Amino acid sequence: MDAPPPPPDEELPPPPPEMEQTVVHYPEINVKRSGPFATLRRAVTIFEKDLRTMAKHGLISSIIMVVFLGVVFTISSSLMAMALTFEFGEDGGDGEGINLPGATESVPPVSDPGSDRTVDAGTLVTLDGSGSTDNSDIVYYMWNFQESGRDIELYGDITTYRFMAVGDYEIMLMVVDSSWNIDEASFMLTVEGTGSDTMQPYASAGMSTDVVAGTTVDFNGSASTDDVGVVNWTWTFEDIVPRTLYGPEPSYTFENVGYFWVNLVVRDDAGNTGWGSVDVNIQPSNDDWQWPEARFDTESIVNIDATVTLDASESFDNMGSIAQYTWYIKHNATKWALTGQVATFEAVEWGPYEIKLAVRDSAGNTGTAESTVVALPVGIDVNTISWTATPLGQDVSFNLLTYVYGASLLASVIYIGGLFGKGFAHEIQKGTVKVLFFGPVSVTTVIFSKLLYPMVIGPFFIFPLVLVSMSPFNQSAGDILMITMVSYSLAVLVMVSAAYGSCMIYQAAKRMVLKPTVVTRIFMYLSLLGTMTVFEWFSFLLDMRLNTEMWGDLYLEHGATIATFSPFHQGGVLLSDLILNSGATPDWWVFIIPAVLIVAGVAASHRLYPDLFSRE
Repeated sequence: MDAPPPPPDEELPPPPPEMEQTVVHYPEINVKRSGPFATLRRAVTIFEKDLRTMAKHGLISSIIMVVFLGVVFTISSSLMAMALTFEFGEDGGDGEGINLPGATESVPPVSDPGSDRTVDAGTLVTLDGSGSTDNSDIVYYMWNFQESGRDIELYGDITTYRFMAVGDYEIMLMVVDSSWNIDEASFMLTVEGTGSDTMQPYASAGMSTDVVAGTTVDFNGSASTDDVGVVNWTWTFEDIVPRTLYGPEPSYTFENVGYFWVNLVVRDDAGNTGWGSVDVNIQPSNDDWQWPEARFDTESIVNIDATVTLDASESFDNMGSIAQYTWYIKHNATKWALTGQVATFEAVEWGPYEIKLAVRDSAGNTGTAESTVVALPVGIDVNTISWTATPLGQDVSFNLLTYVYGASLLASVIYIGGLFGKGFAHEIQKGTVKVLFFGPVSVTTVIFSKLLYPMVIGPFFIFPLVLVSMSPFNQSAGDILMITMVSYSLAVLVMVSAAYGSCMIYQAAKRMVLKPTVVTRIFMYLSLLGTMTVFEWFSFLLDMRLNTEMWGDLYLEHGATIATFSPFHQGGVLLSDLILNSGATPDWWVFIIPAVLIVAGVAASHRLYPDLFSRE
């Protein structure tokens, strides 16, 4: 159906009367500057979003990084711990010596036993080592030489010994200082005969003997002769421990199965000596020829006056039982024996206690095991390496404290400076490894909300990582946490100043010749490399590897100057005073540089990113 035509003009209503135009004035919109916490609130809001992103994409990668660094640091720390100790005494039953805590200094003492000399047989000789010197204190003197087939050990800086037998003696003096550094030196003592008698006596030790365990053997050296007359018979052999008998016809009961080579030294009145020997073969008292296995547990390092417990309960025999446990203990010139499966003794003096366990079955078969217990002065933590211990006995300023500080710095820089940068999750998804060490750190990734991200999340990974990886040193957890806190704080300071410094540089140059990412990396990495911790350690390793002194000299000439301008180095100075009471104070003026970067960068960021500082 067609629409009706429009009405003619005359049928339209008249227009409304003329109305006065009304102008409505709205109030001006005021743009307010944000309050002191407005930006922080905005940052927290963005941070919450980033946290959820990290939980979705970056948490697993962060944990993988912790495990990776934990393995690397633990291996390095174990090697460092080995470099900070040395072996004292003879090998134990497991083929290893005793590792003492690292020295606080590595300058060895200088042993001075005196000069060569000649004396007559029978002279009481004074051995004087008081001329030995050291930069600290010498705490142990041991003299060693052989006489008539016996090992003679004497102790003390001044001691005496009467030399009866003619001959040449090389007398060795070992001195040990309070930092466990050792030096040895020797002199030759010539003992001449008295009178005109120079003829050596003839030594007759008798006939070889084959008997069963438990038999008493009578020795007979009465057939020994001399042109003047034999005045001394000395019989020596090894039956678990050294044995010495005297006289022309001594007796000895052999309880242990074995083949014994018995030496006889005879001496006349002029000091001339003659040598002879006899074999003694001791066989089991029954058909059991299997030796028992000797094993025991004890502490390797104790403090003076500690009670040492010796436990041989892990020893065993093929026949099911052990008839006797005998402990032979030697400390300096003192020797004694204990019996029983478990025994104890008091370590009342400084130095090594040599322990030998002999376990014997009913047939006389005997097994042995050896170890050494070292008693250290009270006040020394026997389980902890000194913070000032230096590696491999080298006299370098790099020590355990700077090593732990360097590892803490590295972990902090990786996590704070790179691991949590914007784009990290994306890089991980692509499988890019470089982001772990060279992650983007720039204005867009760090400023404002991005600062909160690594600062809050980083410690949850950094602190456990450092604590676990430093476990080979058995140091106080409080000290390690203090070192890590300083490292973490300085890493945050350097990161923040680098980020804001990029704003300042961008604002000043109007365009960036170097990208902000590059600028922040340069600042952070140069600050780290300028640290004595890293610089000297690498120079030390290079010199050790190349057998040179070039890199160490380079550090001495330039390293300290470079390190002075590093906030990280100042953190090391602060730690040396907090932990070691060194009295050193940081050069606080060095922190003017990051302070200027932060203040000027904040001002520049107001101009570069005004929308972040204002709200409608």
